[in-house]
Amino acid sequence: MELNRETAMRLWSKTFGKETSVFDFSGRKIVKGAYNDRNSEFAWNVDHIYPQSKGGATNDSNLIVCHILTNDEKADKFPCFTANKQNFEIIKVQNHYEIKNLSNVKDVKQSEGTNFLDSASGIRLFKNLKGIQNKPRFVGSVFVKLENVENTALIDFVEKLFDEENISFNVKGNYYNTTTTILLKNYDMPLKEDISEMLNKCVVLNTYLGSYFKEKDITSNYEIIFRVDNFKEKEEMYINDKEITNEIENASENDFSNSLRVNELVVINSEAKEKIECTNERYYEYNYVYTNLSENLKKEASRR
Repeated sequence: MELNRETAMRLWSKTFGKETSVFDFSGRKIVKGAYNDRNSEFAWNVDHIYPQSKGGATNDSNLIVCHILTNDEKADKFPCFTANKQNFEIIKVQNHYEIKNLSNVKDVKQSEGTNFLDSASGIRLFKNLKGIQNKPRFVGSVFVKLENVENTALIDFVEKLFDEENISFNVKGNYYNTTTTILLKNYDMPLKEDISEMLNKCVVLNTYLGSYFKEKDITSNYEIIFRVDNFKEKEEMYINDKEITNEIENASENDFSNSLRVNELVVINSEAKEKIECTNERYYEYNYVYTNLSENLKKEASRR
């Protein structure tokens, strides 16, 4: 079936929350940034539980996030099918359908999550988590600095734009001059698509801040810094997290730049590499905006 990306991402968030890599109901690993990417081993999309060809509805209760291969194997089979060498049955529960695993597989993390009241389920989760502690980590940090925020709805706007990231913010200054800083973190960005997606959000924010919020004096000045760091394992990430946060804050200029800046790992792992030549600079100016959006926002700002 074909669903738009926005719907698929909403279903991911509804099912898995802020997790960026999980296992589908058949035990195949999927990664959020690999949506509909058949070139990735972690590709996923959305399937109807009760097949659409048999009258299955396209609503959340009848949709499931799963690996593309799992989707291909399930297809429109009903009520029984095999996926990832396991046997499943689609059963009706009250007014909706669910997928029941008929195989005796103990080491698969099911899509419905962990039952922490079941000791075996809880310990199985712990053992699975132990196995991923030493994998390389790519961490994305977005630092947003705003001067004299006239309405805190702007802060809520930024939170909504980056609604899948860990967010904290701080306000400092005096009555006449206040600076609001917002720090957004994504602690697991394994794919280049993840970095590109975050960069796109930064460009969207840069467009709104420069073309509307600053024009309407909702903020007098702003600055955005997007940085990606690589760690060999999770422990190294924890040890260096605070130091990185401090470094980003110190890198912010005393005079607001009213622009977006990125570091080298962002450049070489995103479309920015086609627009910026890497040198020895810590951060690179990437003051791009979405042209059509910018023009429309300026029209909105001109209305009194």
